[in-house]
Amino acid sequence: MSPVPLRVQTPSAQATSAQVILPGERLAVVGRGRDADVVIADSRVSRRHAELEPSGDGWTVRDLSANGIWCDGRRTATVRVQFDEVRLRLGAADGPELVLVPQRSAAGPPAQPGPGLDVGDMATRLAVGGPLAPARPRPVGPGPAAVPAPVKTAAPPRWARAFPTLAWLAAAAFAVGALIALT
Repeated sequence: MSPVPLRVQTPSAQATSAQVILPGERLAVVGRGRDADVVIADSRVSRRHAELEPSGDGWTVRDLSANGIWCDGRRTATVRVQFDEVRLRLGAADGPELVLVPQRSAAGPPAQPGPGLDVGDMATRLAVGGPLAPARPRPVGPGPAAVPAPVKTAAPPRWARAFPTLAWLAAAAFAVGALIALT
């Protein structure tokens, strides 16, 4: 069986959510770390929180974290995603929500070259955005199909990540200055 693409919706800073379509060609990692395939900027989410493993008939989600994944209000170590939408919470029962939707095509398998076509005549599909470029869903009904762009949740700016360290240094400098003034 060919891999089933997976649409992953994550919370974002705005009221809307961000989504990425994983083509199912390799494992994907969900987490807070910059190297994760699906990034969620939330303190309850581990750098490598969950692993999404594709198979011929769906996906398996495996917990890699200490805080866990939650499905239907219960903590679980693995979840199968095959036919229907699955909603998971990361880090706690009220943690950020991850919505996983398998993208099954209504049409059959891709067309094979006929006797009159050469393989070189077929169109080449390039992954412009790298290995996790959005899969192009086939239109099911009339009209063009909307293709969501791959979006990663934005990480805080560099200065915001350094703020706790700068605040600690300022407090230490103030304490040293106060001690010098008292002596």
